[in-house]
Amino acid sequence: MAIYSTYDQVGKAEDVSDIISNISPFSTPMQAMLKTEKVTARTYSWLEDSLAAISVNAAIEGADAAFATLGDATERTGTCQILVKGFQVSATADAIKTHGRAKETAYQMAKALKEIKRDYEHALVGLDQAAVAGTASAARKMQSVINQISTGVDAGSNATDALTEAKLLTAGQTAYNNGSDVDTLMIKTADAQIVAGFSAASGRNREIAQGKTLVNAIDLYVDAASVH
Repeated sequence: MAIYSTYDQVGKAEDVSDIISNISPFSTPMQAMLKTEKVTARTYSWLEDSLAAISVNAAIEGADAAFATLGDATERTGTCQILVKGFQVSATADAIKTHGRAKETAYQMAKALKEIKRDYEHALVGLDQAAVAGTASAARKMQSVINQISTGVDAGSNATDALTEAKLLTAGQTAYNNGSDVDTLMIKTADAQIVAGFSAASGRNREIAQGKTLVNAIDLYVDAASVH
């Protein structure tokens, strides 16, 4: 007598996991480090000031003070950019039973918000974007971080000129001399492999059990992309 098996069976229920796994990278470190401020216009401004240059400051006892020429603050301007992600979901799509989400609209809304957040990160550090004031027919654009750096140094920005540790140290020194206290290195994926390779420099020792901190004199490179 033939055995009735699942291959003969009609009306089997589907076995679908009730979880939707999103495989897209979703890391926005620049946004996590930024503070926010409410603005009330399409463009907004802030003031930037600096100290006078360092000098040999020694006065004769009893002498009259010499009065220096005071410098004015510099006005910086930013532009508000509108980020949007539109979608449409029918009422029926929300009403039917689905796997991995209770309602299609809520799921697509959460997904769209994540996409907008990634677009915002891209506008900050993912491209070289100049500020655009915008018109009735042209979108406004904010200025990317790279365009807000007034003093630069070649750190491997050209396609034929790779990033090196020496250039990284020079960039850090230049940033400090121009008023920045650098504690975070923002790099693209390809350069992460180069930075991870700094640990293999001749004469350097690594203690794997002590984590991912590479000590070079008094500098610390925190490398989250190391493969041990």
